[in-house]
Amino acid sequence: MPRYTDEWLTDRVLFDYVSGGSCACCGFVHFLPNGTADLITALTDLETDQANAEIKALDDSPWPPDLRDQVWSDRVRLRQKLKADMSSYKEFWDTHEEEFVQWCHDQGASFWRRHFQLARNEIMDEVRQKYNIHSAFGVVLCAVVEQVAFFDMTGYPDDGRGSDEIDFEKSLAFMRQGGFTIQNIVSDGIISKEVLQIWLNRMKSLGGPKLLQRFSKTSKESQDDNHDQGEVDEGGKVLGKASAGFASDRRVIRLIIVRFWADSLQKKFLHAQLPQEDKSFE
Repeated sequence: MPRYTDEWLTDRVLFDYVSGGSCACCGFVHFLPNGTADLITALTDLETDQANAEIKALDDSPWPPDLRDQVWSDRVRLRQKLKADMSSYKEFWDTHEEEFVQWCHDQGASFWRRHFQLARNEIMDEVRQKYNIHSAFGVVLCAVVEQVAFFDMTGYPDDGRGSDEIDFEKSLAFMRQGGFTIQNIVSDGIISKEVLQIWLNRMKSLGGPKLLQRFSKTSKESQDDNHDQGEVDEGGKVLGKASAGFASDRRVIRLIIVRFWADSLQKKFLHAQLPQEDKSFE
C-alpha cells in the first residue's frame, strides 16, 4: 500500500487506536454518541454524493464503532468552532483592507521567509489548545497533517473548491527542516507579487461567506473529492463498496494553517499601527 493515501491513513489511525492511542499528539477517551449518519450530513461542506458515500462506507469501515462515531462527532464540533470565528476575519478586512494590503507589500523578503514557517507539531498544538480537539479525532488529524505534508506522493487531485483555496493549496509546501511554507513567495531575494496575492486572496476568504466552498452536486465532482467511494448512480445512490475519504479533513488542516498565519499577521499589522509611545511601554 502506498504511503500517505487514504487507505494508509485509515490503517494508521486503526493501529494507533489498537495501540491505545500511541499517536504522539493525542490519546483516546471512549464514548459512543448516536446518529453517525446525521453527523455526516451535518457537514455542509460535503457534497451530497460524498456524504452518501461516507454513510455507505460506515458498513465497511475497519474502525470500531466508538472510534468512528467519536471522529464524526468531533468533525462537526470543530467546524462549529471554526465557523464561530469567521466574523472576526471579515471585520478585520472590512476595517483595514486597504492599509493592510499596502503594509503587506511594504514588508521585505526576510519578513515573509520568517513568517511563512510552521512546524507540524504546532498545527496539532493549535488544534488541541485553541479548538479543544483531542482523543479519536485528534489522532486522525495527526495522521492527516502528515498526509498533507506529503500530499504530492498520493497522486490525488486538488482537494480545494474555488480558486482562492486551490491556488493556496498548490502554493503550500512542506520542508523537512522548516515545516510548512509557501513556496516561491521569495526568489533570489525578490518577493513574488503573484504569490503574495494568492496569500492575500486566501486570507481574505477566511471571512466567508462559506467556511469551505462546495462544488455543484454531481457524482463526478464528488468522486474526485473522495478517491475511493464506489460508483454512484444517477439518483445519487452509492453502489458497490465505498471507503472513507479524508479530503475534507485535509481541507480543514490547510484552513487551520491559513488561520495560524493570518492571526499572526493581523497581530503584527495592528501592532505596527500603534503610536510609537504606546509601543515603548509594551
